[in-house]
Amino acid sequence: MVLRPPLGQLEATGLPTSRETPKEEADNWLADESAIKFTRKILLPGLSRGFDHVHSTADGSVCLLVVGTALINAALSVNTLVSSASFDLTKTYFILSGIAGGNPRLTTLGGVAFARFAVQVDTQMEWDSREMPSSWKAGYVPMGAHTPDSFPLGVHGSEVYELNDNLRQISIEFARQATLEDSKRAAATRAEYAGSPAILEGDVLSSNTFWHGFYLSEAMDNVTKVYTAGKGRYAMTAQEDTAILTALLRAALLGKADFSRILLMRAAANFDREPTMDVPPQLPWVMDSGGLVPAVRNLYNTGVKIINGILAGWSKRFEEGIEPDNYIGDIFGSLGGTPGFAPGGLGNSGSACSANKPLEPLVD
Repeated sequence: MVLRPPLGQLEATGLPTSRETPKEEADNWLADESAIKFTRKILLPGLSRGFDHVHSTADGSVCLLVVGTALINAALSVNTLVSSASFDLTKTYFILSGIAGGNPRLTTLGGVAFARFAVQVDTQMEWDSREMPSSWKAGYVPMGAHTPDSFPLGVHGSEVYELNDNLRQISIEFARQATLEDSKRAAATRAEYAGSPAILEGDVLSSNTFWHGFYLSEAMDNVTKVYTAGKGRYAMTAQEDTAILTALLRAALLGKADFSRILLMRAAANFDREPTMDVPPQLPWVMDSGGLVPAVRNLYNTGVKIINGILAGWSKRFEEGIEPDNYIGDIFGSLGGTPGFAPGGLGNSGSACSANKPLEPLVD
């Protein structure tokens, strides 16, 4: 049977108080009390270990796939999905949803960010901070760049993805109909920072490396600005999003998906730094200091509003798609158009090795 789901939920694994028991990212969606009933399970060989089924509503209008952690698992899971003859995804809206580390300059525990940009920050050169020049803010330098503040000259193609901002704004309107939740533990941790859970516009960084601390987080904020020509606002740090977007962009090039129908949302389950710079690292590092429960609950609460809004307006608004006014796609312009964040002359494919050429001698 060919399913034609208009929605696909891709899970990367003074407020009312939520339940205190930690829940995994998909559990709220699959619980008996979920507002969306995923009553069907479709076995799909090739998905991440332990997540080998796609969950679906009875009519196939909404599906949920857990892609697993780490970029390679996420990319291969989505590639398995789009390659399957069981699914027609040409009109599907993809909601990329998962927990993240929050930048306390923009958000707090339980806050939900909707991204225009996804930036991959771990494909850089790295020097030990004890050996780097004193003028550098961190030991990371974009591949082949002349300075730490320059766009990489050796590129892979997954450095930046820009998404449909019109769809993002519509989704934020739906999401703001939801009531965000909190927990006592999250509130206690948050007291050392500032703010309360809110819905915001903010971008997501992808990396297989989990970093923590003021200097590294500020360095990655700088990378975000460099890679997006100052347009990106680093709000969340996560893993899988650029990998998922790479797979979906290639699916779009094959006519199997519509890249303008992708929404990226992340909720802060922890902070990317301590409240002050005089807190020494503690091992083992405890990721959840109360933020996990409100983060997954708020992803669910806002996600339900978005899904219901799209389904309710399907025939009048969403079936034909939401036309973007901004550029969408990768650094190469693979889907057409010209990215406003990448320098010209990148060509049509990436090679980090192209940066490993000796500099030409300067001629007066």
